[in-house]
Amino acid sequence: MKSIYLCPTCTQPLWIHQASQGLYCENKHHFDKSEQGYWIFSVAKKPKLDSRQVMRAKRYLLESGVFSPLIKTMGEILSDCVSDIAVLQQAQLTQLDFDCGEGFYMRALASQLNIDLPAISLVQTGIAEAENALFAAAKSAPSSTYITSHFKSLPFADSSFDLVTLIDKPLKGKELPRVLKNNGVLLQVIPAPRHLWQIKSHIYTDLTEKALDLSVPSGFELLKSQRVAFTLPCTGEQALTLLDMTPYAWRVSEKVRKKIGLAYFDTVEIDFVVNLMVKTEDLN
Repeated sequence: MKSIYLCPTCTQPLWIHQASQGLYCENKHHFDKSEQGYWIFSVAKKPKLDSRQVMRAKRYLLESGVFSPLIKTMGEILSDCVSDIAVLQQAQLTQLDFDCGEGFYMRALASQLNIDLPAISLVQTGIAEAENALFAAAKSAPSSTYITSHFKSLPFADSSFDLVTLIDKPLKGKELPRVLKNNGVLLQVIPAPRHLWQIKSHIYTDLTEKALDLSVPSGFELLKSQRVAFTLPCTGEQALTLLDMTPYAWRVSEKVRKKIGLAYFDTVEIDFVVNLMVKTEDLN
């Protein structure tokens, strides 16, 4: 049986071997799921790897429910737009979570959609470059599919997914639109201007609030956009964990990290925008 996957060696379609449930292509390249529960399609030259300590801290903080308002909004936006999205009227919804890490947002969204869209069966695939994160993801939710691959060329056929989720990451290139079905939806979460403002004030001396950018990528139509803003009290250790979830954490000197770690924040602003977009045209 033909799968949605492309051979990472020669880009030919991969077929499912019924007896072993492994994958193979016509050029005799074979792939089997690893003993750890995920597929190794390719390995990035310089994957971003969190230490075990950082991974544990991130997971503990996320699982504590600090981002529950964000997860609830993500589920509500999808369910509210059911009538506008033909693909969600099917009994099954195939999701790709890009750069899924250890799978927290996949698990959280599945739980939320079980409440908001109980008639929909969510079939989830997560892709990441960091094997240690996928090891943790596969242990937590073995019924989902996890793949390690570089991101430049995704190992999926065109129009493979009904839903692509992109959490706190920019949309770059044509690969994600390529693997999303026409009339499929992109659920993107982006940091808004006030996100982690009190923490960032320790990093940037000339911090100024920028205007919110809601530009829509070519080939997409914005269906709904909602801002999610709330505050949290944070210890210095929690603030460092929140900082480590951002793309600018690597810029922070050890001196500043130490200063943040010793601080206590009565209020830290959490500020996201959730955008739901429908794919209206191919960009190939």
